[in-house]
Amino acid sequence: MIICHSRKFILFSNPKTGSESLRQLFAPWSEEPVVAFRERTRGQPFYPHMPPAEAEQVFDAQGRRFDDYLRITVVRNPYDRLVSLYRMISDVDRIWQFRQAMGLGKPSFPNWLASTLPYGRGGGGRDHQRWRRFGTWSAEHWCAGLATHVLRLEHLEQDLTPVLARLNLAPGALPQVNRRAGVDLSAYYDLRSVDLVAQRYAYDLTTFGYAKLTHDARAA
Repeated sequence: MIICHSRKFILFSNPKTGSESLRQLFAPWSEEPVVAFRERTRGQPFYPHMPPAEAEQVFDAQGRRFDDYLRITVVRNPYDRLVSLYRMISDVDRIWQFRQAMGLGKPSFPNWLASTLPYGRGGGGRDHQRWRRFGTWSAEHWCAGLATHVLRLEHLEQDLTPVLARLNLAPGALPQVNRRAGVDLSAYYDLRSVDLVAQRYAYDLTTFGYAKLTHDARAA
């Protein structure tokens, strides 16, 4: 999350949408401390993956006009994004790692997906793991009608150009942070999970032009 009061913009870090790369790009204009979720205080209430609706409440409490700010966020094809989140959880979840060490295996992707929600508790995890909770939220619930500029990860440089012009910021090279190699999505999805994503994320698919996954699809 980046907040710039002088130029009146907020960059919201939607998990698993390349947000860290954008944070580095906009870091020189950061004018508000953003701390880990567990380190928040009354004087420092903002944390990295705070959603727009929550930030609006904080702005109101501070007597700031949230509507005066450009509110920027990024979305991603939900089929790609959910696999990326699942892989990240696999890397860090101690229970999953313990199960694997005991030969029990981790939850399959379709079973894990079925246990999540596109809102509310989302991808679960501990209370401070906001990246995990919000990582399964649909664009509809994440943006909540409060984002003025929604960029697509797949066309990030193209979508970012008019935003930088609006803010009168010189465009720079977009950093590539935490970028992982693409995977064969058909190795994760079965027919039921493909349909589940199409149902839960219909807004994302329709609004941003993402196609329903087919089994011969491959990640870029």
